[in-house]
Amino acid sequence: MASTRLLGKPLRQIRGLPMVEHVRRRALLCRGFSEVIVATCDRQIQEAIEGLGGRVIMTSASHPAATDRVAEAARQLECTHVVNVQGDEILVLPEELERLVRAIEAEPMTPAWNALGPIEHVEELADRTAVKCAVSESGRVLFCSRDVSRVPRGEDGGFEPFRRVLGILGYRRDVLQRYGELSRTPLERAEEIDQSRIIEHDITLQGVAFAKGYPGINDLREVELVERYLEEDPAQRAVLERIVHSSLFVVHSKLTNTATEQ
Repeated sequence: MASTRLLGKPLRQIRGLPMVEHVRRRALLCRGFSEVIVATCDRQIQEAIEGLGGRVIMTSASHPAATDRVAEAARQLECTHVVNVQGDEILVLPEELERLVRAIEAEPMTPAWNALGPIEHVEELADRTAVKCAVSESGRVLFCSRDVSRVPRGEDGGFEPFRRVLGILGYRRDVLQRYGELSRTPLERAEEIDQSRIIEHDITLQGVAFAKGYPGINDLREVELVERYLEEDPAQRAVLERIVHSSLFVVHSKLTNTATEQ
């Protein structure tokens, strides 16, 4: 709720629902999860989510990174893996979350995973609201930064080997518990990127390719952009219909609780 770029953004109303509730309902539509929980330190968020039928785990307000909060919440869970769908990933598609689940099921001993989207416009390289990364031939995340505009690219002028980093991460539960015990690292501190702590401590972070890197909401400009996607993108319109208007979703949300999100 104390976001410096958009105060109170988790509860900002979008099409009649708080932003974080949009994310929770989209996670509920992913059949690969066993439970969905909102991890937060804010009583306002707790009251809003519980009022809509969701489960909340309250955490400390002193965490330096979102992953630290998820690690605390996961201590109360019995599971093998945890997926962190950050609360501003309002346009995440349930079928893309299924893609991440399949990657975890295929290689369950991998320590951690991160959803990655394609970079579509050169302006994204310097946009500090969006984290980018470079990946290896096998898709392993090598480093993350908010500005990669000065890093040389391929001769064809394309964006390889860079990807847009999405706020959707998977972890083995034991690795997630270690995360909170690891010291903060220089690159993590420099740009406030959770993933840098994983990489700098030599933990494998495997990229999972999503078809599109939809924007989250960090400032007012992105609120307008998200609204346009909800209005104009056919896939987004279909999901919005399911989570806002479908009576079937009400039944589904009572029967199925799924992933950990902030």
